[in-house]
Amino acid sequence: MTSDNISPDAPLREKYVFKPRPGSSHHWALATLRSRISGAEVLDIGAGAGFVGRALKGLGAGVLTAVETDATARADLRAAGYAVVHECVGELGGRRYDAVLLLDVLEHMADPFQMARGIGAWLKPGGVALISVPNVAHWSVRLPLLFGRFDYRSRGILDRTHLHFFTRAHFRELLASVKGCQIAGISSSIAPAELALPETKVIGFMLKIIAPVRRWLARKLPGIFAYQHLAMIKAET
Repeated sequence: MTSDNISPDAPLREKYVFKPRPGSSHHWALATLRSRISGAEVLDIGAGAGFVGRALKGLGAGVLTAVETDATARADLRAAGYAVVHECVGELGGRRYDAVLLLDVLEHMADPFQMARGIGAWLKPGGVALISVPNVAHWSVRLPLLFGRFDYRSRGILDRTHLHFFTRAHFRELLASVKGCQIAGISSSIAPAELALPETKVIGFMLKIIAPVRRWLARKLPGIFAYQHLAMIKAET
């Protein structure tokens, strides 16, 4: 449900934008961590342009560490205030963190379960990890599929770089595979319609009016109306 006029080779800061509006995964992540972020050491896996990390820094987060495979993005992250930037998780060593972010990351992996099983090893006792994945059963995918359409795009649920697809049930299976952690909460996001529609006062007003209904539908019927599945898991103390 997002615009497809982005080149596959575009920089990550252009391809993946900051979405702070209520109902988005970014808003959820910031609201979830707000009360526990002061001085916290944060690991941002697949940090991209570092939008969420920089917002957390503004809320009082401590040292920010990023893992990002894109070389240009790594340079941007260093300039944006990330104290430590790695190319892969193998460079992390045995360090543990108060919070770990895996926002829109696991769908880019051929075996996300292997990554998920190691999350507990990156968390301090009582630390939390926030995870978001796109919902392949969202109505915007289901409806075209009825007519034989399953078209990959430059971003969104059917991003061309996605290697793994999640339904609500499959996401729960992934969360259950995380060792040494418990599920502390599961939520849903709504599609960033503002990125797909023209920026006008009328459209902005209409989106604001219907946003509460969209958020309610995503909570009550996440299988079809959740754009992303969101979860917080907590390490055992």
